[in-house]
Amino acid sequence: ALGTLDFSLLYDQENNALHCTITKAKGLKPMDHNGLADPYVKLHLLPGASKANKLRTKTLRNTLNPTWNETLTYYGITDEDMIRKTPRISVCDEDKFRHNEFIRETRVPLKKLKPNHTKTFSICLEKPLPVDKTEDKSLEERGRILISLKYSSQKQGLLVGVVQCTHLAAMDANGYSDPYVKTYLRPDVDKKSKHKTAVKKKTLNPEFNEEFCYEIKHGDLAKKSLEVTVWDYDIGKSNDFIGGVVLGIHAKGERLKHWFDCLKNKDKRIEPWHTLTSELPGAVLSD
Repeated sequence: ALGTLDFSLLYDQENNALHCTITKAKGLKPMDHNGLADPYVKLHLLPGASKANKLRTKTLRNTLNPTWNETLTYYGITDEDMIRKTPRISVCDEDKFRHNEFIRETRVPLKKLKPNHTKTFSICLEKPLPVDKTEDKSLEERGRILISLKYSSQKQGLLVGVVQCTHLAAMDANGYSDPYVKTYLRPDVDKKSKHKTAVKKKTLNPEFNEEFCYEIKHGDLAKKSLEVTVWDYDIGKSNDFIGGVVLGIHAKGERLKHWFDCLKNKDKRIEPWHTLTSELPGAVLSD
């Protein structure tokens, strides 16, 4: 018996949010000299786990039967994530003087959930499963970004809205970043397509709500790609690249669908979430 964990999962499809409510654990393994533990629960999404997408509950002291009743929420979850992602829910013991110790874990594939229905679990915890080290590093997630695209007949141009980011990778020693977003429409022969948002200080969940216009004929858009990169602003040294996404005719999955939907539906704003990755095809990663 390695203990049990009670929790529930809810995918709020309209708001692209996954809510994981950690209720309580029972019969955990003693980890400290006093025969008790200081447990907390850590949550991250596989594949693509990174510091950016780890969430955790508060720590409860000196107990093997903790009750948290705490909800951890991922924003920017897409229908694509619901097919291929699995939350890894780990119970750990907080240790002031050494590394925090892993107690036990459980995993639930998101494809088992129905949208907008809360599913409750009471699961026996298991020993840790090996984490797949062969995972492609280029798929490592660096956060999410909400981008809107609209081809405006009136303005004869592409309107690109940088709405917000969530769960960005922390680039500074304080555990935060000072993020801003750059967009380019490529190929960009005369290097005039760069747009930049304002910098948001000390946050991993910035809201920008800025819109840029690229004057371009609708027929020419099919030959273009939109490169969106997120950076951490640093004073006195070069800015750190956090992650990026490329939308366009050569993209795949949600990124290709977004571009097509924009081309097909003139004057309609299309606004899905995208996963930022640490590599961009053919991009010049300098600022």
